[in-house]
Amino acid sequence: MKITRISEHTTERKNPVASGAHSRVTVWRLDPGDQIRPHVHAGDHVWVVTEGSGWFLTPEAEHPVGAGTLVFVPEGEAHGMRASEEGLRFVSVSAGGD
Repeated sequence: MKITRISEHTTERKNPVASGAHSRVTVWRLDPGDQIRPHVHAGDHVWVVTEGSGWFLTPEAEHPVGAGTLVFVPEGEAHGMRASEEGLRFVSVSAGGD
């Protein structure tokens, strides 16, 4: 078991928090204009925006997101994120795969 505060894991762009045999949790910090280009993973992902705003990216569209938004990404579906001028923080929970 691991109990932590998200605020303790925002010093770097990608902050690994915990991992197990079939899952991992990462806290991401995207500064204004930063982007994670759409990419594909094995395994499902859940992204929960905790601060700021931006756009969830797919090859076909850009979807606005902000604090409190939850995005479920099924295995094999392309996904990315771009921060607005205020920046963006989100938690990524990955299950299975890489």
